[in-house]
Amino acid sequence: MTDFRVITTNGTDAILEEATVQDFAADLRGRLLRPGDDGYDDARKVWNGMIGRRPALIARCAGTADVIAAVRFAREHGLLVSVKGGGHNITGNAVCEGGLMIDLSPMKGSPGASTITRPRPLALPVPVGSSRRQGLPG
Repeated sequence: MTDFRVITTNGTDAILEEATVQDFAADLRGRLLRPGDDGYDDARKVWNGMIGRRPALIARCAGTADVIAAVRFAREHGLLVSVKGGGHNITGNAVCEGGLMIDLSPMKGSPGASTITRPRPLALPVPVGSSRRQGLPG
């Protein structure tokens, strides 16, 4: 059994016992990835290829319950957290070094996910003509 070195929210190192990590993994419907696992390197990639941070754990959330479990786990253990949605942030904030990355990308298009559509733009009255004739500051 291997214990895991992690980074806490105050920037210090801490150790998580293997049994604690296994219990967390058992609470998730999605996968919990560790360095060396199949899919770990792909899961930590973001759009900006210059970002090479390596989270200690990646929770690939399959639903809301997984997100709640991951946040609770991070809070209980004081872990540094990052959240990956689409992975398009140019600064790479979706990936933390040595903490827990909560990966929401597997939830994209999942059953029960809400889709929001914006309504058609409202037809707003716009004065026609020169601004001087319409009395608009210009």
